[in-house]
Amino acid sequence: VLLADKVKAGKVEFRVIDGLTIERRAELGCAIPPDVMEELKKCHVILKGPTTTPRKGDPWPNVESANVAMRKALDLFANVRPVKVPELGIDWTFYRENTEGGYAVGSQGVQIDLFIDFTVATSQGCERIARLAFDYARKTGKNRVSCVTKANIIKTTDGKFLDTCQKVAKEYPEVQFDDWYIDIMT
Repeated sequence: VLLADKVKAGKVEFRVIDGLTIERRAELGCAIPPDVMEELKKCHVILKGPTTTPRKGDPWPNVESANVAMRKALDLFANVRPVKVPELGIDWTFYRENTEGGYAVGSQGVQIDLFIDFTVATSQGCERIARLAFDYARKTGKNRVSCVTKANIIKTTDGKFLDTCQKVAKEYPEVQFDDWYIDIMT
């Protein structure tokens, strides 16, 4: 049913791209086999099913997540999730940066007696996700953008993102801006 008239008119072509199995990725030692990536880059829209990302203790080698590799290679920087619950008056849209933060370096942490993972925030990455959210608010008449960080704890990278959001917010006086800090206590 989806796009049936355009498919019938020959304006939409569906392709099945095989080869993104965990077995093949493990055999080649890469997140996405080169032939698969070549085919993905030819597409304007990709509908992708689930892929396996090896976890610690799995029998697979530590290959990078296919999802993260695809985001990086195709510059799919924004994860946009609309949430509507009309009976509760909820009409929210969540924006999450998809290529930076913990995704930038992936599973390349350091393990000695001290375990370190890295998070990355670039000026460009912070600005484009913030601007995308504010542009969406302006275009749709939404009146609020909230920035959720751990900038009170992760001062360098989350702090950079918060500073950038505050700067971008000044260009959108019609949109209320607020920031939230997330602390999880156990």
